[in-house]
Amino acid sequence: MEPEQRTEREITYQVGWKRGKIKLNLAHPVESGEPSVQIQGDENLLSRLDNWNLRWLWRSAGLIKDEALQVVLWVFPVIVFGVSIWLLYQLSFQQ
Repeated sequence: MEPEQRTEREITYQVGWKRGKIKLNLAHPVESGEPSVQIQGDENLLSRLDNWNLRWLWRSAGLIKDEALQVVLWVFPVIVFGVSIWLLYQLSFQQ
């Protein structure tokens, strides 16, 4: 079929909970000769999630300095593991 004879159709997709539409833009072909694809729908959601990520997830910890926080993040799992082993040891001697 010639590109002029093609009828424009709506292509939908679903990945998990995300749904969207893919619209083929046949009016302005790309240099390679293939039509460009525009995804409509979840762009606003993705930009809002990105803004939330940068604003709240990666902000500074507040009262704790970065160096102290890094030490806590390395030592805390070791302490939790040690306490878990100690609790299992204590449970093994209960009657």
